[in-house]
Amino acid sequence: MAFFFLCLYSIAVLIRPHEFSLSTANFIIIKVFAILSFGFTLITLRPIKLQPQHYLLLGLVPLIMMSAFLNGWGTGGIFQAQRLFVSSIIPFFLYSALIATPGRQRLLMYICIAAALVMVYNGHIQQASFNGKYGIGIGDSITVGREEMRITYLGFFSDPNDLGMFLVMNMPFVAYFFGRGGAVVKIAMLAILVAFGYGVYMTGSRGTLLGSVAVIGLYFLISNAGARLILFACLSAPIAATLLASFGGLSSTESSAAGRLDAWYDGIQMLIHNPVFGVGMGNFMDHHGKVAHNSYVHVAAELGVPGYSLWGGALILNMLVGYAILKRFNRYPNDDDPQDLEVSEEKSEQYKEEANLNKALFYSMIGFMVTAFFLSRQFTLLMFIFMGMQTASHLRLMKLRPDLEEMFSAKMVWRCMGYSWAVIVAVYMTLKVGL
Repeated sequence: MAFFFLCLYSIAVLIRPHEFSLSTANFIIIKVFAILSFGFTLITLRPIKLQPQHYLLLGLVPLIMMSAFLNGWGTGGIFQAQRLFVSSIIPFFLYSALIATPGRQRLLMYICIAAALVMVYNGHIQQASFNGKYGIGIGDSITVGREEMRITYLGFFSDPNDLGMFLVMNMPFVAYFFGRGGAVVKIAMLAILVAFGYGVYMTGSRGTLLGSVAVIGLYFLISNAGARLILFACLSAPIAATLLASFGGLSSTESSAAGRLDAWYDGIQMLIHNPVFGVGMGNFMDHHGKVAHNSYVHVAAELGVPGYSLWGGALILNMLVGYAILKRFNRYPNDDDPQDLEVSEEKSEQYKEEANLNKALFYSMIGFMVTAFFLSRQFTLLMFIFMGMQTASHLRLMKLRPDLEEMFSAKMVWRCMGYSWAVIVAVYMTLKVGL
């Protein structure tokens, strides 16, 4: 029952059918499904075991309140912390705890792909009705009124950047089904991939376009390169992309690229002058006037070193575990380990399927991390939904291969909290060259 209501929650959050009509748009069905799923989880799931990622994210709740209090905004901090817990951490917990089988994972992947297709279809309707100023789609969703037409959707997808991010994060799902399907499925998946590309184009989001290219490029890089080359590419790619934007290669105007670099600079200055608790969650715009256009800088500026380390540590831990499974634990049994020779063929096939799911989720999160480098989406629900699915994948793999638990040791958690600062270093290097 808990998973059933999680599926309904996913449909309500991503496809948002209740918002197709203005008469039902204000129904609170998303909250109802979330409460029912959470309630059934607490009643029926035993044992309830939290992972390091849960503790890292839960640590943000008191830190946000403390940061706001020290910055003269105590009640606001309580509100921000409550919203993070209810709208982000609880969904993350539900997805990580309830996706207990590959079948459940595939079902949610189908829901995500279906939602993305509805968004592309809605964008096509908006484009067809565009009159030079705006276009209208399902539920009176309206295009962004600028010189170029940029499609939107309903709810938090009313920003083209969020819509584009979701399309990019679904592309690895399509690749997964393409790899395991027959001729008909492969043709269908290719058509869906083309539709997603069309959707990315209609969003007019440069960050989304970079995310699409990065997912493809990093797939070939990770598949063929060594760890050092991959690390160098991950650090240098954001710098190169930003510098291209600064010279007008990816930006519609030079001022927009310069404004982004100025925002990053101000964010770094906020971090330097408020290293412990930052300027307070939600206060970045009070100090700069606009968002940071970089999720990593935004978190570091608002929550300081401890807050960013918790947020970035949870994200990087998921990614490093996913990478380790992709490169180091991709086979089971391992022919080089005599202890693995007793593993049954059935268990080996189960592990292979789970490893393929891990690969799809890993590259989906790559899409998020790249697009988040150019957008302030540090607490978007998409991050926590996909992180939850990725964590669930790791837990299923650990059941098949217990030695994976070493990846969640306290030492590894501390390392990931430190590794997360590599992104801030990349921003700093970009500012040194670009300003």
